[in-house]
Amino acid sequence: MRFHRGVTTTLLTFTFALAAALPAVAQSKTVTIGGRPSPGQSVRLSIVQDADLNMKPAEAAAGSPMGPMHLKAKTTTTVSQKVGTPDDKGAIKVDMTYEEISQDLSVNDQPAPPEAAAAALAIKGKTLSMTIDSAGEVIEVMPPTDFPMPPAMIKDMLKQALGLMPRQELAIGQTVTAPFSMAMPVPIPGSDPPQLKGELKSTLTGVTGAAGSEVAALEQVVTAAVDATMPAPGGSGDIVIKMQVKGTGTTDWDVKGALVKGSKMTTQITGTFTIPGVGAMDMNGTTTVSLDRVP
Repeated sequence: MRFHRGVTTTLLTFTFALAAALPAVAQSKTVTIGGRPSPGQSVRLSIVQDADLNMKPAEAAAGSPMGPMHLKAKTTTTVSQKVGTPDDKGAIKVDMTYEEISQDLSVNDQPAPPEAAAAALAIKGKTLSMTIDSAGEVIEVMPPTDFPMPPAMIKDMLKQALGLMPRQELAIGQTVTAPFSMAMPVPIPGSDPPQLKGELKSTLTGVTGAAGSEVAALEQVVTAAVDATMPAPGGSGDIVIKMQVKGTGTTDWDVKGALVKGSKMTTQITGTFTIPGVGAMDMNGTTTVSLDRVP
């Protein structure tokens, strides 16, 4: 079966960006979690993403090039994070550099179109920067001019990779609920991309380590959804995205450094894409993202 490369690449890129964005959000005896990362840190992270998704036509348009698809992907990334020193207003700059990235992609057990992997591999060697104020809020994002991702998506991805959240105190057994929001990786000229919105529940289950080097263990559940309509390129009609996600996982939170030390999140995804000239595609599957510090 032949697949329409443009549509296949769009769906693959969407899947990988969504998987990438969800994993590392963290709410961390009583300890302080959240707030601005401690200045002067330099850490490296290994991030492994696995996706296993099935798509099938729900209301295929006449002559649609799309049939049932089984998408599998494994992406392995090494990134470095460098936290600067505060300026006169207490804000700091944080840089994230993509040192290495590799992908193994398939569609119906066949190699995926090369352009699907090319978009991700183009990130290698690039550095994303953000400025974080004294309260832990992101006030500016500075991507390379050729970075293949909408600015709003970049901001959310960086916030979640760093585990940024409001500063607060948590006792063991306590659960906190916070709003969850993520920009969808769908570029729309002249407007912001649609938002996947919901909530994140985090429960502090334990604290280990001596004073000054504590690690807080959290269990987390994220539920979110999007129901958005946007114009398709070329004025051919509207793209409609309806999706629900539910993720469960754990995070180890570096209390002193105020950064994620390690995490794992498994997410169930269900939804429908409607694309002009293709029709509606039902989608369901699982993504798993693991993050660990490396030397």
